[in-house]
Amino acid sequence: MTQDEAARNDAQGQPAEGAAPPPRDERPRPRYGEYAPEGWSWTPPGDERADAAASAPPPPPAPAPGTAPGRPATPDPATATDRPRRPVDRFITMALLVFGAFGAWNTSVSLQQLPAAIQNVYTQQGIGTYAPQAWLPTLAIIGTVFMLALYAAVLGWSIARLRARKVAFWVPLAGGAVAFLATMVLTSIVFMTDPTFQAYIAGMAGG
Repeated sequence: MTQDEAARNDAQGQPAEGAAPPPRDERPRPRYGEYAPEGWSWTPPGDERADAAASAPPPPPAPAPGTAPGRPATPDPATATDRPRRPVDRFITMALLVFGAFGAWNTSVSLQQLPAAIQNVYTQQGIGTYAPQAWLPTLAIIGTVFMLALYAAVLGWSIARLRARKVAFWVPLAGGAVAFLATMVLTSIVFMTDPTFQAYIAGMAGG
């Protein structure tokens, strides 16, 4: 090798012929800047997954309970605006309520005049003379309060169902049935506890 070639090799960083090679660096390869100069800090790159999650559109809202995923929520069938109007049912219900008002008032007055009504029945049937029991006025008051309270409940329930556009005509009918049953029970109590009526029944059974 000529002197010029050796000089060029030295200029390119290659060891000259016959020169000893540089010592090998046994330290591990730097990863986090262990061998960086003083004052330098390493900034890690941004998390690509976090950036993708931040730029992704928000997930769709969860479906309401009772609805299948992917299907639009159906309107609540309990809303009054979704029900058809029922003019016939409204007319029948109002007529029954008016009739029930007269019935409740008539029954209340009849309970207050129950001794006279029973005596009229005794006279027509030839049973005898009716002697009112001491508790009869209390029973008449209880029956009157019950009839008026029953009609008030029937009226309120019927109006609530009419506003909700639900079938309501059966409510006054059910209230009338309950009122009739209560009247029969009260009248039976009065008759079956009267000694005159008991004697009349015993005489008919013996005859």
